[in-house]
Amino acid sequence: MRRAFLLCLCLWLVPVAASAQTLPAIYDVSGVAANDTLNVRSGPSTDHAVIAKLPPDAAGLEVVDSDKTGEWGLINTGEASGWVALRYMARQPGQPATGLARNLACSGTEPFWSFSLTPDRKAEMTRLDTKVPFADVLVVPSANRPDRHALFADGGDTVVTAMVGRNQCSDGMSDRAYGLGIDLLVTDKTEVKVYSGCCSVAP
Repeated sequence: MRRAFLLCLCLWLVPVAASAQTLPAIYDVSGVAANDTLNVRSGPSTDHAVIAKLPPDAAGLEVVDSDKTGEWGLINTGEASGWVALRYMARQPGQPATGLARNLACSGTEPFWSFSLTPDRKAEMTRLDTKVPFADVLVVPSANRPDRHALFADGGDTVVTAMVGRNQCSDGMSDRAYGLGIDLLVTDKTEVKVYSGCCSVAP
């Protein structure tokens, strides 16, 4: 009976532990000696080649995903991505354990566009040379998926409805990794367009 209770307790605790590490999120290198570096590897184990090295005081690094063990995190370095040992990474405080990050920097190509969201729920969308600001952006979580959120932004002549979801996303131009994808339905006075792209958790 006691063993069955402990098994149930462990199974109940698994999603709690996982939700506390919702990614993507911003991390700092931690626990690396001042005269040492943290290896960035081509895969999530020490068997993979070292493709870059991080200084012991490196900060503001976006961990976009983890491997199945939860021991390795995927980060970007330059225009490529690689894996670091999460035991040498510390999650920055003040980030939500679950839900949508407070800062988003989203973009897409052909045509190029960007959409940014700030902690005070203000946003800005740029298309070509046109910038549209938005105030009081409404963020609505999915009723049945903790990894999906809708954004509603009314800029007067331009209205944006967006769906943001956690998934591996590519910008199509580099080997950088993204942990969030976004689709925006943009309604102007004369047309309706859909833009798709990727998002980073802005530091």
